[in-house]
Amino acid sequence: MAKIQPPKPLSIIFVNYNSSELLSRALDTLEQEEGAGLDIELIVVDNGSNDRRHLRDLCLRRGVRLVLLKRNLGYGAAANRGFHYARGRYVAVANPDITFLPRALSQLVHFLETNPEAGVVSPQLLYPDRKPQPSCRRLPKLRYVFAGRRSPLVQLFPNYAPAREFLYAELWEAKSPVEVEAVIGTLMVFRRAAFESVKGFDEAFFMFAEDLDICQRLREQGWKVFLEPRARVVHEYGGVRRHWRRFSEFQRVKGLCRFFTRRKKRLARLLLTIGFAGYYFLLEAAGLCGLGELEYSWSKSGCPRR
Repeated sequence: MAKIQPPKPLSIIFVNYNSSELLSRALDTLEQEEGAGLDIELIVVDNGSNDRRHLRDLCLRRGVRLVLLKRNLGYGAAANRGFHYARGRYVAVANPDITFLPRALSQLVHFLETNPEAGVVSPQLLYPDRKPQPSCRRLPKLRYVFAGRRSPLVQLFPNYAPAREFLYAELWEAKSPVEVEAVIGTLMVFRRAAFESVKGFDEAFFMFAEDLDICQRLREQGWKVFLEPRARVVHEYGGVRRHWRRFSEFQRVKGLCRFFTRRKKRLARLLLTIGFAGYYFLLEAAGLCGLGELEYSWSKSGCPRR
């Protein structure tokens, strides 16, 4: 009779798209956690990459379960496919463009074990030079549409009040766990029961805003959302997305449009959709004027604006 394997404490689902080199680096930094005794199950869900030969070799060498999708289904859909294979009590969904600092995952798992009301927790994200990176945000309102950290308006006015409010600027150097409205989806560690209670990510979001949506639905189910700043992860923000900037910007606006319209009546949906179409064309015009998307991680010098 086959021996039944006990569930692992943590499953990590990496959603990959043509990013095997970044993924390899992320997996390298996980060895310190496994060496410290954290039992981790690793799953990579590939969204139709072109570099699958290298990816197969990497996963085989590292003992990682590889799930190959026939085409790019989007971030949330890929994460949901990975969850079908996950056996952990806690399930993390991660981008490949991250570097785990010592005991980051252990700290996040410990937080969930000692805070049963928490449905999801995320770490403090850092830029490659170790400066703090926005790691959580408030649920969007229309006043925040121009308040994202890549907004041309924020580039012109770094202290724009709605942006600081939306991105929880007062928490960028927090020292203890804090409940927030939503965490940024770079690395989200879910309690299995919480993830199952909301049936995972809404697959209608291709990329962007799926993290906002699932945090909102978790809160509606009575779960809490936390930032745990004592757990720290380096994030090369946009390390994957920078190669498809215009496509990803379109998907970002599309995701925000869905977030705002998904519960509205027909007329309100129509008006909001027209408004977001105008917003997208404004962003395109700003890009032509040199005020397009600019991310601190992509430059060799400078510092994040506050």
